[in-house]
Amino acid sequence: MAPAPSVAEKASLAGQLGKGKRARGLKRGLNVKTIRPQHLQLCPVEEDSLVPVPQLCHHLDRVLFNPGVYHMQDARSRVYNFDPYLASIMPVKEFDFDALRRYVTSSKDVKLRQLSATHGMKYCGSTSSMTSILSHFHYLLSAWRKPNFAFLSRSIEPESYNFTALTRGPAAAFAHFKDGTYAFDSDKEYDTENILSLLGKSMEKLLTLPKDDFEKYRRSKSHELSDEERNAQDSFHYTTLGDFMMRSQLDAYDPRLPGSGMFDLKTRAVVAVRMDVRGYEKGAGYEIRKRFGQWESFEREYYDMIRTVFLKYSLQVRMGRMDGIFVAYHNTQRIFGFQYISLEEMDVALHGTSDRRLGDQEFKTSIKLLNELMDKATKKYPGRTLRLHVETRPTKVPLTYFFVEPVTEEEMMDTQEAGKSSVEELERELLSLRETENQEDSEDTDGMAQVESQQSDEEAKELSDETSPMDSPNEAAWNVMMLKDRELLGMYVTIRNQVNGEYVERPTINQEDDFDWAVEYAITELPEKRARKIYTKIKQRRRKVLAPQSSEGWDWYKMFQGKLPALAKKGERYRELRTQQEEGEPVHVAWERDSHPPDAFKPANDGEENK
Repeated sequence: MAPAPSVAEKASLAGQLGKGKRARGLKRGLNVKTIRPQHLQLCPVEEDSLVPVPQLCHHLDRVLFNPGVYHMQDARSRVYNFDPYLASIMPVKEFDFDALRRYVTSSKDVKLRQLSATHGMKYCGSTSSMTSILSHFHYLLSAWRKPNFAFLSRSIEPESYNFTALTRGPAAAFAHFKDGTYAFDSDKEYDTENILSLLGKSMEKLLTLPKDDFEKYRRSKSHELSDEERNAQDSFHYTTLGDFMMRSQLDAYDPRLPGSGMFDLKTRAVVAVRMDVRGYEKGAGYEIRKRFGQWESFEREYYDMIRTVFLKYSLQVRMGRMDGIFVAYHNTQRIFGFQYISLEEMDVALHGTSDRRLGDQEFKTSIKLLNELMDKATKKYPGRTLRLHVETRPTKVPLTYFFVEPVTEEEMMDTQEAGKSSVEELERELLSLRETENQEDSEDTDGMAQVESQQSDEEAKELSDETSPMDSPNEAAWNVMMLKDRELLGMYVTIRNQVNGEYVERPTINQEDDFDWAVEYAITELPEKRARKIYTKIKQRRRKVLAPQSSEGWDWYKMFQGKLPALAKKGERYRELRTQQEEGEPVHVAWERDSHPPDAFKPANDGEENK
């Protein structure tokens, strides 16, 4: 339950939303400003020096121009719609991740800082470091508009019509000061490397390379990679707005798409895997077998995406001046299908309209509000690295809290490096596994870190206890630091929307109408005592959603009335039966009438490799 606003906050809210002489009197006591988002402009930077962006391979570009899902294989006829090679995912233990360029955070990106300095930008950040904070301005500006599930059929019964608790939870980041620029980095206090982040990297290559080129990234063949392939530069869009320089990595391109033709690649794991990523093996048998329905369907995954990632994805697309996202649905072992989701389609779910003006203007307003808050923070703590916590509370009249805590370089590194041990542990275990013919032919992932029993509720509870964040050195370190009399700036933002001259709870748009949106806002500083109290609660809420424990109702075996274990086992039995039925049988593909031998779609040198 949301804490009741203080007297000062109530007065501010009344001044923002009240009417008449009293409201105008209160309003005069506030520094109320107005944003007219249609006057804000995103400015592209360095377009002429763009590194070539990959394009989809395996005729996957067909997916871009047809709404809905493309099945990897038609379950009824067993005909493949795409190269059968794509159906089976290369196990992470066989992929050489050392052959990929390492991700560079905003604070370590020399070019990003140089561009910021050249263009006089005070702040810089990337899609990964800024979107969680910007999400909270969506909640504020839209007055907690509920997602729109108009694209779902009646065969699915939503468990909730709101965003998930994880999506609504507090966001945090570091603004790392160096050479006159504050670079936003994601706060990694609770981050750990996992199977999905690794698969995201390898599957991007799978989707954009011919299979023989992709096979070079197999650990047994990575010596064949040229220096040019190993050192290939990533491509980025750089965009400015206000005092911000924003960086967006470009995954894929097709000149036939509207606008820039750029789009994001997203690999989406099934629900049984996502609900316990660290123990993903027990849910990896779950399969998608149909278009519609509560379970084992593409519709289920689409419903979950609306509640969990559409807001983040739409912000990433806007920040990168892209057209949409290309989604590959999988269970870590197999790919089940593909879908292209345009920004307009995501906007229908988030804003209730396919007219991009509303989402575009909300994005620019969010950047403007963040800019203003950062100006106040850096004025109070100039030239210092800052830790930020942001949360929009579901009060009757929404308000967004913004907390700023100066930190030393050492304190920031202690937090950012906290999850590094788990990353290195996972990579060590993956890279140290010996490659044998049996392993190459098996989908068994028992060698992975975080192995769990698939049978016992008691063992699942033990795993949750073992991963309790309260036991981590990082949590203990921050608890010690919080005992000190640390500097802290607490602020909150209240707004009032005006559309076409009328005050409204939230902006809406009809494609035939004019859309003249103005946002009145006020930023109020919290008294120190109240700021510390609210800040403590925000950090507790963040811990609870990012590192939940079984005692807090987060038990994979009991979720959804205990359906996940049964569905995973059902999928395993189904896949085993299908494998037996297809063993030695000819392969049929949609683009050719004649059948092919079972090994026809293996890489060209695969047969020689296994002789």
